Amino acid sequence: MQGRPIPESIIEEVKQRNEIVSVVEQYVRLEKKSAQNLFGLCPFHSEATPSFSVSPGKQIYYCFGCHKGGDVIHFMMDIEKISYIEAIKVLAEKVKIELPTSNDHEYQKKVDLQKKLYSANTEAARYFYKNLIGPQGAGARDYLKNRSIDPSTVKRFGMGYAVDEWEGLYRHLKSKGYSDDIIFLTGLFKKRANNQKISRDITASNSQSARTHSEEPPAENSSISMYDLFRNRLMFPIFDYLGRIVAFGGRVLDDSLPKYINSPETPIYIKGRHLYGFHIAKSSKAKNLIIVEGYMDAIAMHQAGVDNAVASLGTALTEQQAMLIRKHSENAIIAYDSDAAGQNATLRGLEILTKKGCKVSVLCMPEGKDPDEYIRRNGAERFIALTKDAMPLMDYKLFSAYNLSNKESTFDRIAYQDYACNILAAQENRIVRELYASVVAEKLGISIDPVLAETERRIRQKSNDADKAPVYTPQPHVVDDDIHYEITEQSKATKEELYFLCLLSSDPKIYGLMEPPIELSFFSPGLMQIIASEAIDLAKENKLTSSALVEIGSENVVNQRKLSELFASGCMKVGEDVSVKKAVEEATNLYIKMKILMYMDEKDKITKQLILKTDDLVTTEEKKKTLLLISNKISELRNRSGLK
Repeated sequence: MQGRPIPESIIEEVKQRNEIVSVVEQYVRLEKKSAQNLFGLCPFHSEATPSFSVSPGKQIYYCFGCHKGGDVIHFMMDIEKISYIEAIKVLAEKVKIELPTSNDHEYQKKVDLQKKLYSANTEAARYFYKNLIGPQGAGARDYLKNRSIDPSTVKRFGMGYAVDEWEGLYRHLKSKGYSDDIIFLTGLFKKRANNQKISRDITASNSQSARTHSEEPPAENSSISMYDLFRNRLMFPIFDYLGRIVAFGGRVLDDSLPKYINSPETPIYIKGRHLYGFHIAKSSKAKNLIIVEGYMDAIAMHQAGVDNAVASLGTALTEQQAMLIRKHSENAIIAYDSDAAGQNATLRGLEILTKKGCKVSVLCMPEGKDPDEYIRRNGAERFIALTKDAMPLMDYKLFSAYNLSNKESTFDRIAYQDYACNILAAQENRIVRELYASVVAEKLGISIDPVLAETERRIRQKSNDADKAPVYTPQPHVVDDDIHYEITEQSKATKEELYFLCLLSSDPKIYGLMEPPIELSFFSPGLMQIIASEAIDLAKENKLTSSALVEIGSENVVNQRKLSELFASGCMKVGEDVSVKKAVEEATNLYIKMKILMYMDEKDKITKQLILKTDDLVTTEEKKKTLLLISNKISELRNRSGLK
């Protein structure tokens, strides 16, 4: 929550004066369904039975279907598809709260930094373009000629060439008056590993492939402390939707690896929020956007006259990119590669886009080609004709289900009926379901009736599951069922620690009744320890509420999900009628379980080290003693809490 241009006190006032039910009811019809919560049809995904819940007491919302959740600010962000700051501005205007102007010192400082970075990136693009059209760019120009890319297209997309020098771009930006601080923050440079001034944040965001490429200058160049990230590569400036250069991608001119490297995240560039070519495609008169994977695919399509093409900068379409697409057009065509990775990415993209309200179709590339290759071999006219025959969403889903059910030329009917009936059950329109049920029946070699019967059974089952109201059960092992995503080293969190914080936020009295102290070391290292520290500080002041906890998680992601949504889910499942005594008991048991899990992790690490026998005799004996101490602590904690 640090570094926002609006003071936290004003954000809190905006939240307090915008009662969540009154705001949500402007978009959703709510009906009372439980003692504390209001329910309605979710505005963020299609459903027949209400699973969207709003808690007036906790001032949060959560959908048990699509798992969106948060406080009133998050609702406004999701419903209006606007940024955090824009949501606060809208809510502030509703209740006549005056927000700080751009005269705010920290805000102005941030804006000034962004302007300098935009300017430096623009100058870098000029440098790369000059290299491309100059003597040193002959090899890159030959590469583009072989790929049938015209000079006018090169200029339109601002393509360039990074020469094979350690300090080519660095010297150029220095000659233009840019400071080392600004130069490094562009993300276009690296520092020697032994340079103590290296920025951990930016370095950590580099991909592994980028680190492999950017070996340090040799010893004879010891005077070089900062060097160019991109060398001997064809360069692609990445523009934001306003046409400002925010980052770069670079491609090798031969078959060496890595083929592509990209800018790391910077103060003006966050991966997954931009679409390559969108600054041009948004002006297209076409009624849809065509989404491809890479730079060259998008460029080739624009050159062929398909000016509504954008690239997702990789195979995984993000929610932010889908939101950008939906704000521009209701219709989208996915034209990813036809290989296995491309098909998987297409299915993920379909789900994300449909959840955002897009009507999606799929362009299946013949013979496993990508759009760039197809255009070069068959011409622009045939490709444009191909786009008109894009496969409707349901057709592609069933087509994919059929492919998944064919292994080694053997058709698995059981697998296919399972995939297909799930696809049909997710279709809200009954007429569409029956139309496609006949397709499924034909593939299975049966009549349509059993297909429809099985589909209806799955729909009823899903409806029954959605109808079940969330119930708080005060047992040590009961935690948030929705927190099931794979834990990563970068954003690790356990179910126990997430729900523990949700319990703490349910009543200001709980923290004071627990045995002190709550130690941060028993939370997952990194982000969760920071989040827990902030939550506990609020709890000490009796200021930790469900809404405040959601706010703490606003700008973070753990376990591949928004932390604010995980907190909203957990908080919604803590019943408001549960006694403080029972809530304290469960919070205590969860905290003990957190300790046990941490000790068990440490025990596993030491055990593995002993098995490998890599230590000397003295160290081995010390580790055995430590292992015994940890085992005793685990036994003591289990006996104390009754946990097995």
